[in-house]
Amino acid sequence: MNMMQEIEQFAAIYATERDALAALVTDMNDAIEKVKRARLAAIKQAVQKARQAQADLKAAIEDGKSLFDKPRTRVLHGVKVGLTKQRGSVEFDNEEKVIARIRAQLPEDQVELLVRVKESIYKQAVYDLKAADLKRLGIRITADCDAVVIKSVDSDVDKLISALLAEDAQDAIEVAA
Repeated sequence: MNMMQEIEQFAAIYATERDALAALVTDMNDAIEKVKRARLAAIKQAVQKARQAQADLKAAIEDGKSLFDKPRTRVLHGVKVGLTKQRGSVEFDNEEKVIARIRAQLPEDQVELLVRVKESIYKQAVYDLKAADLKRLGIRITADCDAVVIKSVDSDVDKLISALLAEDAQDAIEVAA
């Protein structure tokens, strides 16, 4: 038996085992969907009740703001309620003009804190350079070797199976470490 025949044989075994796993995952997903459908109406009703209760609580807190001068918040029935100062948002009409005013009106050490200047190599563009240019610039491309590919050409169920298989591989790595 030559090496390609052996690889083909392993691929057939893998495909069979993967199909068995896919059937189990499909059964599990069907069971989950059945449970979801059975509980969905009750969940939607509970969400509506919780939203209404939250809206009522918010309105009561807004009406009683004076109750939260000190302390600003309280924990009642495991729920933190009260008032908190919002950070707010920074707004300006023209960033370039604001930067120019900062540079003109504030000391240099404050300018460095307020104005961000960042230079970096755009790595995606580096891939377009020729090997001679990369070498001349002192840039190396690493880890550009061949990697084994084992990928099913099937469906979304396969994405879940791949994730499960990757989790098992990660678990094995963690156990070995």
